[in-house]
Amino acid sequence: MSNNQSVESRLIPLSKLPLISKEDNLKKALDLMTEKRLGIALIIDSEKKLLGVLTDGDLRRLLLTRQDPLPALLVSPAITYGNKSPKSISVDTTIDLAREKMVAEEIWDLPVVSSDGVVLGLLHRHSLG
Repeated sequence: MSNNQSVESRLIPLSKLPLISKEDNLKKALDLMTEKRLGIALIIDSEKKLLGVLTDGDLRRLLLTRQDPLPALLVSPAITYGNKSPKSISVDTTIDLAREKMVAEEIWDLPVVSSDGVVLGLLHRHSLG
Protein backbone atom coordinates (compact mmCIF):
# COMPACT_ATOMS: atom_id res chain seq x y z
CA MET A 1 0.00 0.00 0.00
CA SER A 2 1.50 3.29 -1.14
CA ASN A 3 1.56 6.29 1.17
CA ASN A 4 2.62 9.67 -0.19
CA GLN A 5 1.60 11.45 3.00
CA SER A 6 4.32 13.48 4.78
CA VAL A 7 6.09 11.90 7.75
CA GLU A 8 4.91 14.83 9.86
CA SER A 9 1.68 12.94 10.56
CA ARG A 10 3.59 10.02 12.13
CA LEU A 11 6.15 11.86 14.26
CA ILE A 12 6.80 11.08 17.88
CA PRO A 13 6.80 14.64 19.29
CA LEU A 14 9.74 16.22 21.14
CA SER A 15 7.89 16.01 24.46
CA LYS A 16 8.03 12.20 24.26
CA LEU A 17 11.70 11.94 23.23
CA PRO A 18 14.85 11.49 25.28
CA LEU A 19 16.70 14.71 24.42
CA ILE A 20 20.16 15.37 25.84
CA SER A 21 22.91 17.93 25.33
CA LYS A 22 26.47 17.08 24.30
CA GLU A 23 27.55 17.71 27.90
CA ASP A 24 25.07 15.24 29.43
CA ASN A 25 26.53 12.02 30.77
CA LEU A 26 25.70 8.45 29.87
CA LYS A 27 23.67 7.96 33.07
CA LYS A 28 21.32 10.81 32.13
CA ALA A 29 20.91 9.37 28.63
CA LEU A 30 20.08 5.93 30.04
CA ASP A 31 17.63 7.39 32.55
CA LEU A 32 15.79 9.34 29.83
CA MET A 33 15.76 6.42 27.39
CA THR A 34 14.21 4.28 30.14
CA GLU A 35 11.71 6.96 31.17
CA LYS A 36 10.60 7.68 27.60
CA ARG A 37 10.65 3.98 26.68
CA LEU A 38 12.71 4.42 23.52
CA GLY A 39 15.93 2.76 22.42
CA ILE A 40 17.43 6.04 21.27
CA ALA A 41 18.43 9.39 22.75
CA LEU A 42 18.82 12.44 20.53
CA ILE A 43 21.79 14.67 21.29
CA ILE A 44 20.93 18.29 20.49
CA ASP A 45 22.43 21.74 20.92
CA SER A 46 20.75 24.76 22.55
CA GLU A 47 18.87 25.50 19.30
CA LYS A 48 17.60 21.88 19.13
CA LYS A 49 19.85 21.06 16.17
CA LEU A 50 20.79 17.40 15.90
CA LEU A 51 24.38 16.67 16.99
CA GLY A 52 24.15 12.91 17.34
CA VAL A 53 22.22 9.91 18.60
CA LEU A 54 22.87 7.24 21.20
CA THR A 55 21.08 3.92 20.70
CA ASP A 56 20.64 0.67 22.59
CA GLY A 57 23.02 -0.85 20.03
CA ASP A 58 25.68 1.74 20.85
CA LEU A 59 25.32 0.84 24.53
CA ARG A 60 25.64 -2.90 23.86
CA ARG A 61 28.78 -2.36 21.77
CA LEU A 62 30.20 -0.12 24.50
CA LEU A 63 29.70 -2.72 27.20
CA LEU A 64 31.21 -5.46 25.06
CA THR A 65 34.30 -3.54 23.96
CA ARG A 66 35.29 -1.28 26.86
CA GLN A 67 36.92 -2.58 30.00
CA ASP A 68 36.39 0.61 32.02
CA PRO A 69 34.49 0.26 35.31
CA LEU A 70 30.78 0.95 34.83
CA PRO A 71 30.74 3.98 37.18
CA ALA A 72 33.46 5.61 35.05
CA LEU A 73 31.44 5.02 31.88
CA LEU A 74 28.25 6.41 33.41
CA VAL A 75 29.79 9.81 34.16
CA SER A 76 31.34 10.15 30.68
CA PRO A 77 29.63 12.39 28.09
CA ALA A 78 27.06 10.29 26.23
CA ILE A 79 28.08 11.79 22.88
CA THR A 80 31.46 10.04 23.27
CA TYR A 81 29.75 6.70 22.64
CA GLY A 82 27.02 7.76 20.22
CA ASN A 83 26.86 8.40 16.50
CA LYS A 84 28.00 11.94 15.70
CA SER A 85 26.84 11.64 12.05
CA PRO A 86 23.33 10.27 12.46
CA LYS A 87 20.92 9.59 9.66
CA SER A 88 17.94 11.94 9.59
CA ILE A 89 15.11 12.83 7.28
CA SER A 90 13.36 16.07 6.39
CA VAL A 91 9.84 16.74 7.58
CA ASP A 92 8.43 16.93 4.06
CA THR A 93 9.62 13.43 3.11
CA THR A 94 6.84 10.97 2.28
CA ILE A 95 6.10 7.98 4.48
CA ASP A 96 7.01 5.64 1.61
CA LEU A 97 10.46 7.22 1.18
CA ALA A 98 11.07 7.21 4.93
CA ARG A 99 10.17 3.51 5.14
CA GLU A 100 12.50 2.72 2.21
CA LYS A 101 15.36 4.59 3.87
CA MET A 102 14.85 2.87 7.22
CA VAL A 103 14.78 -0.58 5.59
CA ALA A 104 17.81 0.15 3.40
CA GLU A 105 19.82 1.59 6.31
CA GLU A 106 18.58 -1.15 8.69
CA ILE A 107 17.47 1.35 11.32
CA TRP A 108 14.37 1.47 13.51
CA ASP A 109 14.39 5.12 14.53
CA LEU A 110 14.97 8.16 12.34
CA PRO A 111 15.15 11.76 13.57
CA VAL A 112 13.05 14.20 11.57
CA VAL A 113 14.56 17.63 11.08
CA SER A 114 13.61 20.95 9.54
CA SER A 115 15.50 22.41 6.59
CA ASP A 116 17.91 24.11 9.02
CA GLY A 117 18.58 20.94 11.05
CA VAL A 118 16.27 21.55 14.01
CA VAL A 119 14.82 18.33 15.44
CA LEU A 120 11.05 18.20 15.01
CA GLY A 121 10.43 14.64 16.14
CA LEU A 122 11.31 11.01 15.56
CA LEU A 123 9.98 8.30 13.29
CA HIS A 124 9.80 4.75 14.56
CA ARG A 125 9.55 2.07 11.89
CA HIS A 126 6.49 0.46 13.53
CA SER A 127 4.56 3.74 13.23
CA LEU A 128 4.96 3.74 9.44
CA GLY A 129 2.81 0.66 8.92
